[in-house]
Amino acid sequence: MIESTLNNQPRFVRLDHVANQTGLGKSTILAWEATGKFPKAIRLSTTLRVWLESDINEWVISKAQR
Repeated sequence: MIESTLNNQPRFVRLDHVANQTGLGKSTILAWEATGKFPKAIRLSTTLRVWLESDINEWVISKAQR
């Protein structure tokens, strides 16, 4: 995680990683995504959704600045 941030390389992360990174439950992430409270996932296939790690990092930082 730190290495990809330092190198500014785009990286896809899956739901498990997003849940660990944010401390949110998987169902909360999916519910908040559906209502626009959380970054939108990218659908790579009908069964695979991923997020850009940079989008998640920005969301966490925005919440911490409140």
